[in-house]
Amino acid sequence: MRPMSSTEDRDAFRQRLRLSLDRAGWKAIGATGLAREFNRRSSGHPVTAHATRKWLQGEAIPAQGRLQELARWLGVPPQWLRFGDEASLAAARQPHGVSESSPAPYMPELAARLAADLTRLSPEQLRVIEALIGLLLSEQPAPRRG
Repeated sequence: MRPMSSTEDRDAFRQRLRLSLDRAGWKAIGATGLAREFNRRSSGHPVTAHATRKWLQGEAIPAQGRLQELARWLGVPPQWLRFGDEASLAAARQPHGVSESSPAPYMPELAARLAADLTRLSPEQLRVIEALIGLLLSEQPAPRRG
């Protein structure tokens, strides 16, 4: 197997990033949204929309620290996100070993982000969210016993 050129390497990273974003529920996110959401979660220097556009277009790969933060946010192994290594690929396809029918694993970062977002909503909007959650939960199949 021949080594990838830097262009192929960046394009492969772009594809894994897009796949990870899609699976994490950020299918339609663009460069500006990616920069905003990344910066909300980042403890380091902010990233610009110009930089995230380069990631999404396959023109650049983020530095190791940012790559680690991206992987943590998206719930994929950092080595898979960067290199696409086969050992991590199965974990990326089925994060936390959860099947489609199992409940989502507890994700403290997601819960904290949602809680913070809820505090910014009006009482009317909160009632809508509460009703939506009730509807979603009522549509789940009952857990199997025995």
